[in-house]
Amino acid sequence: MKRGFLAFRAIICLTFVIPVIYTINGCSSDVKSKKNQDIISNEPEEDGTAKMIKQIKDAYAQIDPMKVGYYLNSARAENFKSMMSTAEPWNVKLEANAKYAYELINAGKSTEAIMELNKLIEEFKKYGVDANSTYSIYRLLALAYMRLGEQDNCIGNNNSESCIIPIQGGGIYSLRKGSETAISIYESMLNIRPNDLETVWMLNIAYMTLGQYPDEVPGKWLIPPSAFNSDYKLPPFKNISNQLGISTLGLSGGSCVDDFNNDGFLDIIASSWGAFDQVKVFLNNGDGSFRDATENSGIIGITGGLNMIHADYDNDGLKDVLILRGAWFGNSGRIPNSLLKNNGNGTFSDVTITSGLLSKYPTQTATWTDVNNDGWLDLFIGNESSTEINAPCELFLNDKGIFQNITDQSGLGQVRGFVKGVTSGDVNNDGWQDIYISFMGQPNILLLNNGIWSNNSGIRFTNAAQSAGVQEPIESFPVWIWDQNNDGHLDIFAASYSIRSQQIAQNLASNYLGQKFDDFMPKVYQNNGDGTFTDESKKMGLSEPIFAMGCNYGDLDNDGFLDFYIGTGDPNFTSLVPNKMYRNSKGKIFQDVTTSGRFGHIQKGHGVSFGDFDNDGDQDIFHVLGGAYEGDVFGDAFFENPIGNKKSWVTLVLEGTTSNKSAIGARIKIITQQKNGKEQIFYRVVSTGGSFGSSSIQQEVGLDEAIAIKEIEIRWPNAAQSIEVYNNIDLNRFVKITEGNNNIEYLERPTFSFNKIQ
Repeated sequence: MKRGFLAFRAIICLTFVIPVIYTINGCSSDVKSKKNQDIISNEPEEDGTAKMIKQIKDAYAQIDPMKVGYYLNSARAENFKSMMSTAEPWNVKLEANAKYAYELINAGKSTEAIMELNKLIEEFKKYGVDANSTYSIYRLLALAYMRLGEQDNCIGNNNSESCIIPIQGGGIYSLRKGSETAISIYESMLNIRPNDLETVWMLNIAYMTLGQYPDEVPGKWLIPPSAFNSDYKLPPFKNISNQLGISTLGLSGGSCVDDFNNDGFLDIIASSWGAFDQVKVFLNNGDGSFRDATENSGIIGITGGLNMIHADYDNDGLKDVLILRGAWFGNSGRIPNSLLKNNGNGTFSDVTITSGLLSKYPTQTATWTDVNNDGWLDLFIGNESSTEINAPCELFLNDKGIFQNITDQSGLGQVRGFVKGVTSGDVNNDGWQDIYISFMGQPNILLLNNGIWSNNSGIRFTNAAQSAGVQEPIESFPVWIWDQNNDGHLDIFAASYSIRSQQIAQNLASNYLGQKFDDFMPKVYQNNGDGTFTDESKKMGLSEPIFAMGCNYGDLDNDGFLDFYIGTGDPNFTSLVPNKMYRNSKGKIFQDVTTSGRFGHIQKGHGVSFGDFDNDGDQDIFHVLGGAYEGDVFGDAFFENPIGNKKSWVTLVLEGTTSNKSAIGARIKIITQQKNGKEQIFYRVVSTGGSFGSSSIQQEVGLDEAIAIKEIEIRWPNAAQSIEVYNNIDLNRFVKITEGNNNIEYLERPTFSFNKIQ
């Protein structure tokens, strides 16, 4: 009997404590998902949107829940429940029972999971199993009670302070049973294994939820409040998503922020990767409120999508959206992406098939870029190749709105791996857009664009990552190309991640307790201007592990230097780790401002988008929150910038004519005179930012203490790389610059206050 149970315990530990990798979850069992199932079944029959809806539905229907790690948790639970009735001997039956309880937690059925786990513990007692051997089951039981507390309070009674570390004020739970019971279990566990740092972390969080941190936390397990101190004091950014009506419950997903109806106000399009989770469209009313325009958007039934990016692919002056699907599914991830064409009348149409972009490889990342400088945005998709599926990356060349796959012709047919992020930019200032790719488990790649070859018949790339020194982290996730230090050379940011589950909370607690280590650090590669980069991460203060999923950059305080926000975590419910915000101090050091700015949301962070929603000259932040498991739903966040236009700024709306209409890839140089009499130069490149979250294409540039803009120089991403210069631009204005036009246009964008609706 002892030998049989030890084998069972090993399986339990492998299954619930150290899963190697995760796959996405599927349809939720809640009311919202049932509603969306009904929507899909009522599809029209003729157009491209209807055809895409059917393809999406068919692809999800083919997935076997028992072959995809974290998908369809409710269905998996039912399968394990069935196994329990026939399983023999006793240890096999208990194993199925434990898996059943685990999937109940993942499916959001916390009360049922608690009942099953308590019965399981009684079964263990029946067979004389000691408490130390049941440690993993008690871990699950404590987790189920923590989830119950989250569901009753953070979700059921959500407010602006919910789930933000350090938890305080309105974030403190009024329904206390879940956390109180979890504390009792965690303390019993720590009496058995006092060095279990994951449990130490969860214990401190549980005390926080009751307003008893730090005073009531046993001293030997206390994570000191000083561990959460910020390096720089920012005023708190308030999460006002509930007031705005955009806090839609959902899973992990992507976000696009831009002016999709060309009325001068930034709108939001957001996804949730559940199979039946409707893509949502929120239009900015320009008075401090949003309206849910999904029902009339033409995309009812377009669902799922772990990520999304936007651009004007057909040069009609309207921003279009690409939805990316299938990530983490392996061979089951043959779910088509969607290209949504903006029709200009408030509706979108799925034109994936007719545009030539139909692709059915698992992916979550792509980048719009004009690789041949012909004035049309091309598309590079980073797919997830694994032992299950051979999925090459794809390069689609845009010929006036119709795409051709030129992957093999461009020499990229062998570029494959488990891709997690792609980004583009001209890193060597040769006028050609380059591509940087992050992988999970292999060195990253920097593809230098060699330009047109053989009489305009193709594009060639060279992998220069090794010689450039930009191959790490080996376990990477979101990436981007930016000018971090305003020197005119584009730098590279690559965030770290781990597929080794259960490490995140443990490593975070270890770091907060002063036990530093060097794993999972992000990389800030500064461009030396000679084809090489220098890793300046530690020098710039990035010396703690960051497990990044969503990620993007912007300028919090209009000082002209780009800051960044990281959505952290992994699928496990124990990964209640704060999303992290870092302020760029003059390009020399990054300061952690997570706590002072109240950005430390502990729900799983995904799509991050920066944008000036209220036209007041500073950037607000929209953040998609929610996890990978079916039951790990949460409302999205909207952090209003309280700093206001205390510093100077300019917002540039660039329009290409020979360049692509969005002007993506354009290089901007702004020469200012500062209040101290000195000249300060700021550089930007037109893009939507990072690889997981899509910010507004208009360039919202903080200018610090500028008293005048002396000159704006634009290098357009066209075949000639033409440069145009504009002098004596007004500060604190929205400025439209059209390629080839010597005159600028000042746009009148009404400013409003979100406070009016609160």
